[in-house]
Amino acid sequence: MKRASLVWLVLLLSISLLGSGTAIGRAQPPDGQGTPEPFPFSDRYPAEVVLEVPGDTATLVRLDIIVDQVRPLDETHLFPRPGSRFEPLVATVYINSGESQRLGQAGLVARPIPNESLRALRQYGPGTDQPSGWPTFDQWVARMQAIATAHPTLVRMVSIGQSVQGRQLWALKITDNPDVEEDEPEFRYISTMHGNEPVGAELTLRLADLLTDNYGTDPALTALVDGTEIWLWPIYNPDGYTAGSRWNAHGVDLNRDFPDRVTDPVDDPAGREPETQAFMNFEYAHSVTMGANYHTGALVVNYPWDSVPQPPDYAPDDALYYLFSVGYASRNPQIWNGGFPNGVSRGWEWYIIRGGLQDWAYYWHNEHHVTIEVSSQQPPPYSQMDTYWNNNRDAMLWWMGQALTGVRGLVTDSATGAPLDGTVDVLEVSKPLRTDPAVGDYHRMLLPGTYAVRCSADGYLDQTWTVQVADGPATVRNCAMVSESQPTMHVGGIKIRYQAKGAGKYVVSGSVRIFNESHQLLPGAAVSAQWNLPDGSHQNQQALTNANGLAAFRVKTTQIGAFQVCVTDVTKSGYVYDPAQNHETCHSLIVP
Repeated sequence: MKRASLVWLVLLLSISLLGSGTAIGRAQPPDGQGTPEPFPFSDRYPAEVVLEVPGDTATLVRLDIIVDQVRPLDETHLFPRPGSRFEPLVATVYINSGESQRLGQAGLVARPIPNESLRALRQYGPGTDQPSGWPTFDQWVARMQAIATAHPTLVRMVSIGQSVQGRQLWALKITDNPDVEEDEPEFRYISTMHGNEPVGAELTLRLADLLTDNYGTDPALTALVDGTEIWLWPIYNPDGYTAGSRWNAHGVDLNRDFPDRVTDPVDDPAGREPETQAFMNFEYAHSVTMGANYHTGALVVNYPWDSVPQPPDYAPDDALYYLFSVGYASRNPQIWNGGFPNGVSRGWEWYIIRGGLQDWAYYWHNEHHVTIEVSSQQPPPYSQMDTYWNNNRDAMLWWMGQALTGVRGLVTDSATGAPLDGTVDVLEVSKPLRTDPAVGDYHRMLLPGTYAVRCSADGYLDQTWTVQVADGPATVRNCAMVSESQPTMHVGGIKIRYQAKGAGKYVVSGSVRIFNESHQLLPGAAVSAQWNLPDGSHQNQQALTNANGLAAFRVKTTQIGAFQVCVTDVTKSGYVYDPAQNHETCHSLIVP
């Protein structure tokens, strides 16, 4: 979980590195309960620390303290704006006795405060059997089973592994052909990585009901199911949920347990928690296009990067992340008015975490993943779930639909049509993604615009092409890859000349030479060409290359100005046209 006031932690850290701020007399935290209240499975408890100077913020980062919230020490003040004079702050942190001692050695005093989340779970957590009480884990499982049983042609209930205490890590797979690999993006919603944050569990299962109950009658919902492979994980941390704890049964924060591009830059599940390993192994076997994980404790859509070596540091898809995140937030009135500009934040602008899911999914696996905080309570009473569903339903559907935008296609062998394990890279973004080798499909979300896209696969010639992406359904651009061992041909050169044929009359001639991969002239190739004329009109022509590998084209005209001839295609039995090897594809001439 994250909270709005923490947006300044990294900014204050950067200030401290510049040496700003003047120490003042050491203050004490506001009065708290004074007795540590740790969650089950861990000795960490909530505490407050006064940050008197910017360097105190740097100390929290250096000691890797889990921070939950920061607010002004003087509660009558608003949180300081960037560039304003520093004033003392109070940070809410999760610490144990050893971390408390290290903070003290660094000159910071940590005072325990009531664990409001733990108290709420004791009041209306799983199994409390009262109107506001949350379901037990077994009741969640039964609900998932009921959905799968009621919709056997759309739903599969899948276990991807087990928790520390042996509970199954259940997910629902929803799509029109759940047992068939298809050309469609994979999408997922995840909830309850922290066991005390279960609101997303209810949201994901209500979404499952909405999609399956309305399949075949609601065109928009049917299209989502038909066009997407949807995965829903309501309870990522079942042990923590059952015990009413933020942590898993080993006392580990599962949203700090992934490889980290800054501090743990090896994508390897070895040595990590069983829940993390199961999730990572699922990712290795799939090509997930887009997703989100639900948390509580604030109201914001948080996007990469969470972990940075030194701010500022922006993700390659930063503009896309921002606009998509605003798209979710603007459809959720709670988040839109939750205290963040436009309801969104880059992770590091809020506060740095190491080992988070969203950075791992994006950095190593090109999944457009965010963290969505949907409640300031941890947790709210279960009786309030109608309100949370109403506030999130439209945003959840909109977010899913974005997986079907941008550019998509199949990467295949041009001779056999077989799918390839290839790479597609948008050169303006420089964040390559791999195809799904089972089908050869790729799905690359992009904002509207013009992009250069390169397709690669081992043993094949690279292809680079220009694609126009519009606002709406994804542009389809298939990539038929040419084997490096397959004979190829290309344009070796183009010439244009003109002759005057009387007053105001001209003949403009073009010649195109075609070569094979050994740079030998190639006769008998069918060359398609387009003339672009001065008045903006076009003429398409086709000609065969002669014994000298030359194809000739001409137009009779009375126009003057810029003439251009462009090769649009070359065909010949037994050969593949490889435009990447062209010496030129178009040639121009001014007449007269």
